[in-house]
Amino acid sequence: MKQKITIKNISSFIEGNLQLGLEQLHLQPEHIQEQIAYRRLLCKDDCAKQNKCIKCGCDFKGKTSVGKSCNPDRFPNLMNKQDWIKFKDKNDIR
Repeated sequence: MKQKITIKNISSFIEGNLQLGLEQLHLQPEHIQEQIAYRRLLCKDDCAKQNKCIKCGCDFKGKTSVGKSCNPDRFPNLMNKQDWIKFKDKNDIR
């Protein structure tokens, strides 16, 4: 699936790569690290194996680091710390 070049896609590309950089430098807040790990776990059997999102075609690691979800049926947008805590409790995520 070839991606169209749009302002939204460029913005997502920049955001994803910035987050990947922060991840490599261990500078992300814990609640963001957890959500990215959760997304990657949910996508381990398809997107991770293809190294791209099966929904939108973007780079797997970059897409799991972007705030807005392209697949809200699978996982929500990245949340602030309080909302993430509530989400984990509600969904029994440890």
